[in-house]
Parts: sequence; structure tokens; C-alpha cells
Amino acid sequence: MTRKPSAGSWHVVLTCLRPLLALTLLVLLAVGCTRRESFPEESEGEPLDAEAPPAYDGQLLAQVVFDSVDYIVPRQELMQPFIKEFGNGTVVDKVMIHKVQDNKDIAATYYLVGLGIRNGSFRSMALELDVASDNSLYLSSKAGKHMCEASAGCEFCYFTFADNKIVGCQCSTRAAGYNCTHKFQEGNSLLKGARLNRTRVD
Repeated sequence: MTRKPSAGSWHVVLTCLRPLLALTLLVLLAVGCTRRESFPEESEGEPLDAEAPPAYDGQLLAQVVFDSVDYIVPRQELMQPFIKEFGNGTVVDKVMIHKVQDNKDIAATYYLVGLGIRNGSFRSMALELDVASDNSLYLSSKAGKHMCEASAGCEFCYFTFADNKIVGCQCSTRAAGYNCTHKFQEGNSLLKGARLNRTRVD
């Protein structure tokens, strides 16, 4: 006849198992914490695009084909944006893209140039264009803005260059008192909000 374990025997067994159960519970908790730390929630990390550079905002204006400029945006469409960019009453009557290569050892630079008159005095503005690998010409809002302002009596201002970059202005009349003032500003808003008709023109 098999004897049933007494209440005292069960008490001894449970007393021996308690430390083992407690140890097992601690191990399970430690493993759970480790797994949670190994897979942090997405909200705790940095956004994926936190260090992404701003998108390029250049707009296609023309393309260089065999050393000639093929205008994709008609120059007449750029006159009003130039008038707005001057912002001082200058009336722009001519827009062109001008190639600069006084130094043949380095790549040419292209400028979008607007010419006009304010209160009878000559004004001009030039914005450097970005040249793509296929020789397409783009204007970005990051392009620096060069301006020439003629003094009274000076009929025309020429931009002056060094290493294919604009560095100043000078009057077409080489005489005392006939001067041109050169101003430079980082960035421009010439094409901000402008709706351009991109139709190839000669």
C-alpha cells in the first residue's frame, strides 16, 4: 500500500523550491529587459531625414550647344522677374546669358544678365548659372547677385572679371568722375513664384 505524502513533506518540498522559483523569475525578467533594450522604439531615434540636404531648386533656362546658347525660356519672360528683383524702379529692357572665359585654363562661367535704366542712369544685374554635365544652364536661388550702378554721366557699366568670375564694375567712359558701383549679395529670389514658359527659342 502506497503512502500519501504528508502535509509536512509538502511543506519541505515547497521550502526548497522557493529559491529556485525566485531565481528563475529573475532570469526571465533580465532576458526581457535585454530584449527591449536591443530593439529601441522608433520614436526614440533621430528622424531618418534629419541630416538630408535641402532639395536643389535650380530651374532650367538654357543649354549650351556648340558654344552657342540655346534659350529654353524666352528672354522676354525674364524681364519682369528682373524688374521685381531690382525692386527699386529699374526698368529692364534687355536680358541675356553671357559666357565668361578670360582664363582659358579653367571652365567657363555663365551669367544671366539683366540690363535697365533707373532715373536715367544705367543699372545691370548678373546671376551666376549652374552648368550641368550635359551643358544645361540652371538658375538656383543660392546664386550670388552682382549689381552695377552707373554714376551721373556714365552711360554704361561693364562687369570686370578674374578667373572667369565677376569681381567688379567699370564705366565705359574712362575719365575722372565717371564711375560704376559694384554691389554683391548672397542668394536671389528672381524665379521665386515665377511661372516660366519653357519653349525652345533661337
